[in-house]
Amino acid sequence: MLLVDTRNLLGLSPQSKWFCSKCRGKGCNKCDGTGKLYAESVEELVSEPLLRIANGEKTSFHASGREDIDARMLGNGRPFVIEVSKPKKFINLDFLLKIINENAGKKVEVKNLQFVDKNFVRHLKKGESAQKEYRALIEFENEISENSLIILKDKLTETSIKQQTPVRVLHRRADLMRERYIYSVKVKRVSPRTAEIEILCQGGLYIKELVSGDGGRTIPSVSSLLDNQAKTLELDVLNVILNIKK
Repeated sequence: MLLVDTRNLLGLSPQSKWFCSKCRGKGCNKCDGTGKLYAESVEELVSEPLLRIANGEKTSFHASGREDIDARMLGNGRPFVIEVSKPKKFINLDFLLKIINENAGKKVEVKNLQFVDKNFVRHLKKGESAQKEYRALIEFENEISENSLIILKDKLTETSIKQQTPVRVLHRRADLMRERYIYSVKVKRVSPRTAEIEILCQGGLYIKELVSGDGGRTIPSVSSLLDNQAKTLELDVLNVILNIKK
């Protein structure tokens, strides 16, 4: 098994294969016969060169959490484990890293390749609720003042957020109420109706819904605290803080 730290630099590819909802991977008119809704994923960009070089039978992709397709994964990246079944060739990690990054065409960047055992996957999965640091560019319906930003910082720092499963993921997630903690918040005004917010929080917090409120399903939210509807224009993951043994 390989431990991989991966940065999704453009935020244009899903983390794993996204099979077509109509044919479920078989191929149809909706997906142009590919069986997928997106041409490529981080999983494929990393796994396909590995499978080819190792001359293995198949790969399995193990991750600690995931992000939205349009969110960039920056900082030190997110750790993944890729398992190769029945490899027939020795893997030179330096050569593999070079090939993956060259083939990815700057869409993703891989670093810190290491061999790990099966026990590491269990540690990786436990890290799904790790601390995460986000940066979001948000747009408000009405103009905002500097005082509004002070309110956001004060009200969201060291605060527990109650989130019912967002409407946009109800088709694939159970409708549950979850509570996630925000450790710290920084906010700065970019223009009369836009601001940049940095959030250090417990993993599993839906940032877009923290901003919009999701029709009252996230409490409190940026929108409700200022009585000014807001939406996320850009979202970056700056850091994933995992306490796992390598």
